[in-house]
This record gives sequence, structure tokens and C-alpha cells, in this order.
Amino acid sequence: MTETSEDFSVHRFVGELFEDLGLTLPSLGCQFRGGVTANALTAHGQQALLKTKLFLLFADLATKSRKLDVKFRPFSQGENLQFGFFCEPFSAADCQHLPRWDASIFETFVSDEGQGFRLTLPAGAPLEVGPPVHWRELAQMYGGGANGRKVLDSFLERSETLVGNLKAAVESRNPELVLRLAHTLKGSARGVTAQALAEAALQLEMLGRSRDLTEAPDLYKALLVTYDEFIHWVREGQT
Repeated sequence: MTETSEDFSVHRFVGELFEDLGLTLPSLGCQFRGGVTANALTAHGQQALLKTKLFLLFADLATKSRKLDVKFRPFSQGENLQFGFFCEPFSAADCQHLPRWDASIFETFVSDEGQGFRLTLPAGAPLEVGPPVHWRELAQMYGGGANGRKVLDSFLERSETLVGNLKAAVESRNPELVLRLAHTLKGSARGVTAQALAEAALQLEMLGRSRDLTEAPDLYKALLVTYDEFIHWVREGQT
């Protein structure tokens, strides 16, 4: 079955791609670090197919280096959106010979920020911002509204300690602990349909995995804003 094109969140797409790479590339002997700043941009295309092509291309790059540091930058170009992946290390000459390099999709570039590759997709329509918790989805996941609320209440009870411990881990610059706590928070948040909170935790998890916590204080502040909005919304009993 051919995948249909759709509008999708660029931030979520790249975040999930980098999450998969961070979990997989170490098995190939390559430490992966991926950075993506929050944005509200959308693109239009076949995201599952595109994610597979990007994943395989990065896997090819990983075979040539023990460490791969990638920063994502989106650029608007009229009705199109350009995905820029700044890679270190990166060789434009070498990438032309990679098994999964597709010149019909990817092109190399060099800029003041560095070098890497990019691709262009049509810009998508703005996506509706969902609530911090999707009550109907939560009920479907756990066989009813009452069961869903019990799971959510359980998360509320332990999340404050988890977020506080994550703050201490960031302040002590402990990458292993940041990785473990952020990973736990991400999974728990996904389990109660708190997607925005899960995405904020994922950003910290990827930093912990890379062992570079330079941006961790700023990302933690952003996570705390998302967490406070989540707590306020749930406790107000929004439906």
C-alpha cells in the first residue's frame, strides 16, 4: 500500500528520528548526538518513507565515524520548507558514494554554521494544538475513563519527584542520570497521552545520551514550563 502524503509536525518528526538513531547507532560503533530546537513548523509529504530514507542514510554515515554530531535547522523558502542537517564529521565527496544517498532527494551544502545535507518539502498547513492530555485517547488506552484517570493520577503522584530529580541531575551535570530520568519521564508522559511533555523530556534524554549537557539548563526550563501547563490543565479538570 502506498503511503499518502500528509501534513506533519517537523519538530516531532526530527525528534523521533534522532531518538531512533540515538538508540540504534551505538550498536554500529557510532556515538550519535542530535540537536533539534523547538519549532511550530509543518511539512507535507510521506513522513514514514522519508524517515526511513533519512535513518538509512545516517546509518551509512555512522559506518565512517565513531561519533556523529548532527544539528537540525529548518528554513522557510516561500511555499517550501528546507530541512538542513549540519553534520560533524561530514564529507560532501564521500557521501556521494554512500549506498543510500539519493541525489533526487538530498543535496550537500556548506555554510557559516558548517556543512551537511538538506532536502526540500512543501510547507504544511498549521496543525491544531492539542490539549496537554487527550481524555478520549486515554480512556481508549486503558479500557475506560475511570481506569485512564487512575493511571493519570498515579503519574501525577510520582511526576513531581521525577521532575525535581531531573533538575538536580541537570544542575550536577550528570549525563547518565539525566538520560535515565528523562527517559523515564518521556515514557510515562507518553503513557498518559501528554505528548508535549514527552517531547520536552526527549530533548533532555538525547543530551544525556550524547553526554554533552551544555544546552540542558535551557531545555529543562522549557520542560518545566510544559510540565506546569500540564499540571494546571489536568488539575483544573478540563475535558
